Amino acid sequence: MRVANCFFRLISRVQPTNAEIARAEQHVATIRTRLKSTFKLRRMFIGGSYSRGTLICGASDVDLFAVIAHTDVTWGRHWKSSESVLNRFRDELAARYPMTPVRRDLQAVVVAFSGRPCVDVVPAVFEQMAGNRPQYFIPDGEGRWMPTSPEKHNLYIRSADARSKGKLRRVAQLVKFWRECCSRRFAISSFHIEMLLASTQVCSGVKTYAACVTEVLRNLADRECRALQDPLGISGIIPAVKTHSQQEDALASARYAREHAKDACVADYSGDSEEAWRQWNIVFKGNFPR
Repeated sequence: MRVANCFFRLISRVQPTNAEIARAEQHVATIRTRLKSTFKLRRMFIGGSYSRGTLICGASDVDLFAVIAHTDVTWGRHWKSSESVLNRFRDELAARYPMTPVRRDLQAVVVAFSGRPCVDVVPAVFEQMAGNRPQYFIPDGEGRWMPTSPEKHNLYIRSADARSKGKLRRVAQLVKFWRECCSRRFAISSFHIEMLLASTQVCSGVKTYAACVTEVLRNLADRECRALQDPLGISGIIPAVKTHSQQEDALASARYAREHAKDACVADYSGDSEEAWRQWNIVFKGNFPR
């Protein structure tokens, strides 16, 4: 048994199914129809893990950006609270899906479809072109609006992934799967994980998946799961989690996993494949394949 082969099997296992992708596309189409009937919908596009090919089976949500007109978010010369716009989105989607849980998050309206994936609908308003990519305002979680450029961030991550010959994308999936395996799911942001991978160049050079995952866990633990400064200077900071209690849970899990990952790498280097597998199985809470 080689640990490297176990990682390849795990990567294959976590890929989203065709059925999940088809459901996501169907949900997006019906949400577009509803919002178009009540807002001046300029554009709608999928961002997040879906757009970067880092979804994992049975766990990832779809981030859907609904770009609406300035007149939908302003009253005279003043901007409406982003909370009030989120409330309107929530009310419209709750009316469209009366049998589906619809709730407000800090920056999105979450439509919790059964059978996954859920869809996080983010109101967005065009601000300006940043280079050759559009920049938008989205809710900041406190009633105001913050700038973001999903397409520019995606280009940054995809470029790093290309330099790693596709390793970054697969390591992101492995880290997200580890997050899902933790006994107390702490909701560490997928965007944070991928921007951390891209900005620290964890996946650069000739490295095994075991080495890359270990380095990510070490980075999370050493940084105490704090927010990451946006390397593109668009969004200010990129939080790892939403609350202090989530940060405490994430940090405890990262520290625990880091130590076992380090022991796994030592065992593997020493030729003890069985012990290396045992340690990785601890990291992934009994979900590491043979």
